[in-house]
Amino acid sequence: MEMAALVKGHGHPLIAITSAAHGTRAVSRHPSGKRLVDFADVLLDNGSPFGDALLELPGGGAACAVSSITGAFLVQQVAVETIRLLLAQGTTPPVYLSADIPAGDEHNSALEAQYAGRINRTA
Repeated sequence: MEMAALVKGHGHPLIAITSAAHGTRAVSRHPSGKRLVDFADVLLDNGSPFGDALLELPGGGAACAVSSITGAFLVQQVAVETIRLLLAQGTTPPVYLSADIPAGDEHNSALEAQYAGRINRTA
């Protein structure tokens, strides 16, 4: 929630991945009473059930969250669509290649040089 508020506070659009099934039933725990949907410009439903788990446990509760898997899939789908749109415009998308393919390191180094000052390597 704090990150969503920060993004919007800086005037940036926000794409949020959330569960519609969970979001319609859960009560906000944020002091403002706001929920992620209150900040987002675009919502992507990750399809997870209320509680984000599939395997019901004896005695109550559930395990085996699905949002991490479906969230990762949705992020990749956004990347696919962005790349498709760039290619349709005749623009080469600036994406990293695997370092394990021929010339992968060289390609990535050229991208890093092109975007020097915009990439923060703190690792």
